[in-house]
Amino acid sequence: MSRQNKGGKTGEAPKKTGLLRCYQNIFFMLGIVVRHTPLYFVNFCLFQIYCAVQVFLEFTYTLKVLLDLIAQRAAFGTAVNYLLLMLALVLIKLGWAAWIENVATPRAQEILHKRLRMRLYQKAVELDLEQYDNPEYYNEFVWSINEAGGRMDQILQDFGKTLGQMAQILVNGVFFLTLDALGIVFILASLGITALTRSYIGRLQFARDAKLKPIERKRSYFNRIFYLNDYAKEIRLNPVAEQLKEEFSRTNEQVYPIVKEYGFKNALAGLLGNLVSNDILINTIYLGYLVYQTVVKRLFSYGSAMALYSASSSFKNSLGDLAMMIPQFEQHGLYVEKIRTFLTYESRIPDGGLRTAEDFRELTLEHVSFAYGKDSDTLHDISLSIRAGEKIAIVGYNGAGKSTLIKLLLRLYDVDRGVIRLNGNDIKEFGKRDYRALFAAVFQDYKIFASTIADNVKMDVAEEKDQKRIEQALAQSGFGDRLATLREGIRTPLTREFDDSGINLSGGEAQKVTIARTFYKYCPIIILDEPSSALDPISEYQLNQTMLEAARDKAVIYISHRLSSTVMADRIYMLEQGRIIETGSHRELMALDGKYAQMFKMQAEKYVPPAFE
Repeated sequence: MSRQNKGGKTGEAPKKTGLLRCYQNIFFMLGIVVRHTPLYFVNFCLFQIYCAVQVFLEFTYTLKVLLDLIAQRAAFGTAVNYLLLMLALVLIKLGWAAWIENVATPRAQEILHKRLRMRLYQKAVELDLEQYDNPEYYNEFVWSINEAGGRMDQILQDFGKTLGQMAQILVNGVFFLTLDALGIVFILASLGITALTRSYIGRLQFARDAKLKPIERKRSYFNRIFYLNDYAKEIRLNPVAEQLKEEFSRTNEQVYPIVKEYGFKNALAGLLGNLVSNDILINTIYLGYLVYQTVVKRLFSYGSAMALYSASSSFKNSLGDLAMMIPQFEQHGLYVEKIRTFLTYESRIPDGGLRTAEDFRELTLEHVSFAYGKDSDTLHDISLSIRAGEKIAIVGYNGAGKSTLIKLLLRLYDVDRGVIRLNGNDIKEFGKRDYRALFAAVFQDYKIFASTIADNVKMDVAEEKDQKRIEQALAQSGFGDRLATLREGIRTPLTREFDDSGINLSGGEAQKVTIARTFYKYCPIIILDEPSSALDPISEYQLNQTMLEAARDKAVIYISHRLSSTVMADRIYMLEQGRIIETGSHRELMALDGKYAQMFKMQAEKYVPPAFE
């Protein structure tokens, strides 16, 4: 069974999102708005209702009042007073709108975007590392992050429009029922087909976007390659740019058939909807009906007739817009389903929580095997032990399974077969956070964050009280001399992404900063995954000596295919194709004259310091 199908949701076929679920998703988003900005939500809704009533009074009822006043030859002052009242209502709307648009909405959006993104970020942190091996999960994650804030804003705006349209329908409906209930029949005639066609168009657009998203993500990848500094040197020194442009062109070609397929379907559905929903029925048939009722039967005054005609247009437009909102909300619901699906992903690595991590004595692997997805075993039948204070080296060529072994030790993945024990207890019985707190690790693909040196060492917001420990950790990692040249010391920003005064470290310097993290963190086990790959042989040897001194009372696990550190290890495990093929101290393995000895001799001239020659 593939790992993607274990324990749940990621490997399952996506479920169809029904209409009820779509609207549940809308209320899910609105619930976030109500929960975090309740006053804004109430104010926003009241404003939409006010606008609907004000528009009816200004453009429909005013027409009836003024024409009737003219027909009745009323005093001019009566009309002026009415117009002044309408002007006051308009000024209130304009002032209220300016405050909502420029003050209330930006402030609310900041709060809401932060809350929603924090939920998404927290979920991303909680999920297993293996999710990143699953393209479906990654698409959900990228889609959710990109859509969340903007989709929430659109839902709220469309909800406001819907509320306003419903208020307009209500006031216009009451007006019609008071003067001419039969007129409503003309307006409702086109509503049914309009709603159906708009719903169909919304689902077509979602289906089109679902097909385009993976292609768009690939196009975005090419875009990043050409503008990010990370790739700039490689592109300029190698002919890879032409290949990338060709691949980008081929990716673009995948877009055209999809756009063509759904564009034709959208055009047909839109044409039918427009034929039905346009003003043919209202403007022709209903106008004739009003003229007949006013001129022939004299049932309406001229003011009432004109107001009914105006109201019919407003009523019809509100119903039409509301009909458009139904599929629009359905479309929103389909997008929000992606976000909710991501938020409901569950970790496949259960958090035992039955035990708290004890003082570290021993970590053992018993017949451990592991595979990524449907691949054959990356690690097979691994058994080894690491005791407190020991220095262990895990060596082998690239692809031997060294880094995968570390991921299992850190419980970033769970083993497929076998068991890992901490002090004799299965590590699945411990809380994940508590268990991982035993380790300080520097990975081969370490990352420097766009923050200060201090924050990069502490891996948290550094405070004044942390300064001495941070500087000591940097000195132990070999970064002390470089630090002394920096005017702002540990407060120096790293990278220039957000700060022009920031510095870009060399590969070796960056590696020393990341290694300082292990010295700063009080942990009984230090894991160093190719910790000195960016250093020259002399710096590498000096770093190894420094680390051994600084970590004298800690267990240290070196992962490397460069063997300068192995001579100082208490025990060495040689991996090949996911299996342990040799075990022993440096002297024992050299005496064995096997794969390890062969590998060491090939590197000895470059990496063995004089003391060991």
